[in-house]
Amino acid sequence: MSEVVTVFGADKCQGKAIATALLQDGDFTVRAVVQELTSPTAQELQTAGAHPLLVDFNNPDSISATLCGAHKCFVITHTDFNNKDSLRAEVQQGHRIADICKQHNIRQIVLSGAHHVHRKYGLPARHMDAKACINDYMNEIGLPKTEIIVPFYFESFLTTFKPNPVGNNTYKIVIPMGETAMDGISINQIGPIVTALFKSPQRWIGKSCFLSAGRLKIQEYAQILTHHLYPKQFKDSRQGHWKENGRRFPEFLSLKLIFTTALLLLEN
Repeated sequence: MSEVVTVFGADKCQGKAIATALLQDGDFTVRAVVQELTSPTAQELQTAGAHPLLVDFNNPDSISATLCGAHKCFVITHTDFNNKDSLRAEVQQGHRIADICKQHNIRQIVLSGAHHVHRKYGLPARHMDAKACINDYMNEIGLPKTEIIVPFYFESFLTTFKPNPVGNNTYKIVIPMGETAMDGISINQIGPIVTALFKSPQRWIGKSCFLSAGRLKIQEYAQILTHHLYPKQFKDSRQGHWKENGRRFPEFLSLKLIFTTALLLLEN
């Protein structure tokens, strides 16, 4: 009989990639926890063989229903930047999930975590600090957990960090890493990695894994894009301009903190 895995955040990019990889592996029954059962992602996962489940993270009974009878689960929490106390809200959500995992005796949890930024560097990176606090709590209550920490998504070059056109078929990448190389990974690579963690629990429970498919300088990323998209030319802007393209300040400030933190971690 296949193991039942509950995948939280299955309607987001990371959760969807993991649910898809588990389904493709064929050894797991996948519960895809989503916010809307009628969403295109929920429908796509259902067609692929998953069992979509609706959840209200403020309702412990709703969370419990997604975990009842499950053997394993993938946990990821999301920061609501519109909430003035988003750190507290996200930590509470993570604690609820952790407590209910404990109640249902979940055999293995893979958590998408993060580093303690404020504690180490004094920077108010609430979206990362919340995940680090959730990881600490899961350790405190003795859950059988593996933490993964993901770097920059390659796909972000198509969305959040889409290169800016500057004329003459030239584009600049605005990522303030200077000469420090930046780790990256494709979202679709995360799914098979987490699947491998679930298939070898004895090896991975109790460990924290920083994922990376490569570490390149921004100019090297630019060279790769130029090679594949020629005659378009891509360059490192070598500047940190954080208020362009109409991006909302709280979210964009958090992106700035991600790269500031990356620099500090790599330099230390």
